[in-house]
Amino acid sequence: MWHDDNDNIMKLYVIVDTDRADYPFPASCPVCGTRSGHIYMHRYDEENNGGLWLWCSSCHSFSHSRYKIPDWWKNLSLFTILDLEAVPEKLDKQAVYIDAFVNRLLAIKADKEIKKAQPPIPCEKCGTDMIRELPEGLGGGMSITCPKCGWGVATSYFDPILRDTAEYQIKLLEGNQVTVESIRAVNQVAHRNLLKSRQLIESAPHVIFKGDALEVHEKKEILDEESILYKIEPDFPYD
Repeated sequence: MWHDDNDNIMKLYVIVDTDRADYPFPASCPVCGTRSGHIYMHRYDEENNGGLWLWCSSCHSFSHSRYKIPDWWKNLSLFTILDLEAVPEKLDKQAVYIDAFVNRLLAIKADKEIKKAQPPIPCEKCGTDMIRELPEGLGGGMSITCPKCGWGVATSYFDPILRDTAEYQIKLLEGNQVTVESIRAVNQVAHRNLLKSRQLIESAPHVIFKGDALEVHEKKEILDEESILYKIEPDFPYD
């Protein structure tokens, strides 16, 4: 039996703003202490109005409220507004899927904040503000050095898309026009000959590619360039 425990269960939301771990969910429930806490948001309109759900699969404490959805959030394709109710019964059945997606969104959010942030960090040797340098690509060395005395530290940096171990698949959808451009795009993604690529378009839907996040992102750009209709499963958090 679900029971509304707004004051305590709402503490789960603090993780979204303060926890920089890549995989914080499922989180420790502030009510019962078990690692069964989850979060889901759903944007209703372009003004970012939406709903917020926080719940525990173990003790069934939950909170649901209207909420201003942050810009970094993306809705899951599993749910529409009509699927969502105040009590998180349907959400809880997809908790594992939701947690995985939220963790990826949080990793991307933290990564963007790291890239944007340039807080003044004083050098331990001379007190001069240090300079942060990030790699130009998706991975490499990251350093913080003092422009005056040269003291600094270095570490490795990897974009969240490189750390994503999920397997994704690209499904070609119905409704694509059969043109030279669309056939070539499908050919590049599916690695089929031109005749077979044409047949895939005409007889869609079909899964035309499976791979990791980086591979799928590269194929996604090919399809987007020709405005091909497709779907990525599970939900793909990378623009």
